[in-house]
Amino acid sequence: MFRRIKSLFNPEKYVKSEDGAVMVVAALSLVAFLSLASLVTDMGLKYHQKSLLQSAMDSAALAAVRYMPDEARARQVALEYVEKNGFSTDSVVVEFPSDEIVRVSDSRKSKTVFATLFDVDSVNITAKAAAKYVNKQLAVNFDYLMFHGDNSQFNLGGHYNLGGSIFGNGNVNADGGSGSSVSGTVFSAQNALCNQYSVTVGGLVSNASKQQMPDFDEMIMAVAPTADDGMFVKSYEPLSKSNRYTNKYEAGKTINSVITINGSTYCAGTLSTGYSSELMTIYGDLYVEGDFNPQCPVYVTGNVYVGGNLTTQWGKDFKIGKNLYVAGNTSLQGNTSIHGEYFYTGGNLTRGSTYSLNCDCETYVGGNIRLDGTTTFNRAVYCMGNFVKGGSTKMTAKSNVYTYGKIDWQSGGTYVSGDIIVWGNGVSEPEIEANICGPMTLNGDIYNRKGALSLSGQGTYMIRGIIYSGGTISTNQGSSGIHLSGCMIAEGDISIGGSTHTYNEGGATLSIYSRKGDITLYSQQGGFDLWGIVYAPKGDVELASGDFDIHGSIIGNTITCTPGGLNMSYNDRELPYVKGVKAAVLIE
Repeated sequence: MFRRIKSLFNPEKYVKSEDGAVMVVAALSLVAFLSLASLVTDMGLKYHQKSLLQSAMDSAALAAVRYMPDEARARQVALEYVEKNGFSTDSVVVEFPSDEIVRVSDSRKSKTVFATLFDVDSVNITAKAAAKYVNKQLAVNFDYLMFHGDNSQFNLGGHYNLGGSIFGNGNVNADGGSGSSVSGTVFSAQNALCNQYSVTVGGLVSNASKQQMPDFDEMIMAVAPTADDGMFVKSYEPLSKSNRYTNKYEAGKTINSVITINGSTYCAGTLSTGYSSELMTIYGDLYVEGDFNPQCPVYVTGNVYVGGNLTTQWGKDFKIGKNLYVAGNTSLQGNTSIHGEYFYTGGNLTRGSTYSLNCDCETYVGGNIRLDGTTTFNRAVYCMGNFVKGGSTKMTAKSNVYTYGKIDWQSGGTYVSGDIIVWGNGVSEPEIEANICGPMTLNGDIYNRKGALSLSGQGTYMIRGIIYSGGTISTNQGSSGIHLSGCMIAEGDISIGGSTHTYNEGGATLSIYSRKGDITLYSQQGGFDLWGIVYAPKGDVELASGDFDIHGSIIGNTITCTPGGLNMSYNDRELPYVKGVKAAVLIE
């Protein structure tokens, strides 16, 4: 009975042969493994290629939108940036949904690796990006009143009262004079130290997280003045020689008597006048093939063309009703006024002392300018050489001043209501490219391309614009002081010192930015007041002798602080680069 039951439930009776079963299972597992490997590997490659393509679209859109609304140029730049990122431009589509937006897109095939086993040779990847310019809203204040970016020790010396916090990536030692204080916290990525017998601090935090130097370059440089040599390319039409002249003289003519000449006058060579204090009047144009040397007062109601040099005598007035064109040099020694559209001299312009020059027209000088008398330019001035203004000479320029060489403006008084552009042709580093002595009032910007910019001498400076120097900036002046509003930007060092009394009033701000150098501030008289930032991300900011009231932040790779007195608080005024700064941003 039991044997029968056992035979009925014998498992061996029902188990089939296992020969070859493992091979089948292994084959099925390999297929599953290959399928999974294909999915993981090829999908990873797809997302990697898509990421690279998306980066190419992003950079192309951001670069191209800077050239809008010039769609042709924007399209060209977009395609160039796609190629720079390693992709062909065959399938790239550049669109312009509006005159402010650029959209760049691409759709292409990415080759597979394992999926080819399943007859899948490629997969589609697509990417697109759109960019436009927007007004960036930027904070007026930085988090810290002082930021020391280097790992070296930051010693906060002198006497100070800081109404906020400070930070250093190295040791920070608040070891100031008796009564010094930091109302906020002293942060250090290493050790925060304090001489608590003399300094009161709101808190000490050691081993704080290291912080990178803030990058304000783009937003500050967005307001920096720019220039190119194309600004100096001008053309003027000289007075044409024709048969319409009523009066004609041969070469070498001298008009000995003081006369009135009715009608336009032509001289085939040089023209001179006899010496007299009486006026010679020409009703019409004057065309002189050679030199013109008047020795008496002259009034020409029309245009004057001089094929050689123009030289007026000391104390003799010279008045032109329209344009003045001189092919050679111009020397003006008496009171001179020009009332046309332009005054052109191909050579040098010399302005004698005592008397005045008044140009209602645009002035172009192909050589150097030397002014030693009161001068007023009511329109733009172009100097292709060096521009020198002698001592005690007053100059008023009611538009822009362009100098292709360098400038040296001595004391006497300067008023410029436009911009000052100094190209510095022929200037070698560290030669002074622009030297401006006070007193001076400037309601525009200063662009100094490469050499040193020096604001020196006695007198008050009132500068209500942006100062940029491709070299260095320095001030060294008398007790009257320098009053700045805007930004002072230099590629190299900035030094504001001497007996400088620097301050801002009426809601004005000043930010001082050295892109690659150091900033030194010292004031021996009157103190130093500033609303804004002092920013040297690659250099040292030194507060030397003097008293300082700074409403804003001092940010430097390193900070050297030994002032006579320092009071700091946060800035409550809007900085010039905060409002109206536009930046390219991605919107898709």
